[in-house]
Amino acid sequence: MDSLDCLNRKSIDLLHRHNLLIPLITRELQARELDNIEIPKELKITALQGFLEKLNIPNQEEFDAWKTNNNLKDIDIENMALNELKLKQYCKNNFYNKSESRFLERKSQLDIIVYSLLRVKEIDKARELYLRIIEKEAEFADLASEFSIGIEKKTCGIVGPGPIGAAHPIMQAHLQNKPIGKVQPPIKIEDSYVIVRVESFDPAQLDDFMREKMAQELFNIWLEAKAKDICQTLLQKLETNNHAL
Repeated sequence: MDSLDCLNRKSIDLLHRHNLLIPLITRELQARELDNIEIPKELKITALQGFLEKLNIPNQEEFDAWKTNNNLKDIDIENMALNELKLKQYCKNNFYNKSESRFLERKSQLDIIVYSLLRVKEIDKARELYLRIIEKEAEFADLASEFSIGIEKKTCGIVGPGPIGAAHPIMQAHLQNKPIGKVQPPIKIEDSYVIVRVESFDPAQLDDFMREKMAQELFNIWLEAKAKDICQTLLQKLETNNHAL
């Protein structure tokens, strides 16, 4: 990448030692890819107005002062304001046609779920609480509030709504295809025993929002791999130069 040609041996080594080389390459690579994306004038004006409104700067004088304090030029402001639009357009141009296959790969992690969770340390306690729930001696929510050891204690045991992929991998498998409203026997996850009950389950849909999400995931995967390749090339050159000295 031409923009990295200014980096000498010492600067590359310094950035690498502080884990800043790959983030720098990633930012420069994304900027290069988005540079040629054209945004229609009407959308550009709207995006710039929205960006300036978010800054909450009341007048031109304070805006000029803000630019000066942050060492920004008008082109920098425009790039910041249009970055999201350019990114969406780039992903649509380059990855939209692969979004369906990505969705099918990820669908089991994207389904939206709400479930009740009760988590304790001892298996005997878990079994006791499970029996109390299924025998209707106590409500799941009440027992979760009293006995659960996780953050769900503060929500009467309710977790979600959210993507099932956000749960622990063992929990994801445990929640899949469970009947709504049925309390499941305790299972061990790491150092705790958990009781769950699925409250609602909404399968993910491949709508426009999801296509954009999948396209951006594919772009991020490509960007990460490309940045690592460029980083490796720079470090190999650095190593070669060191041996040559």
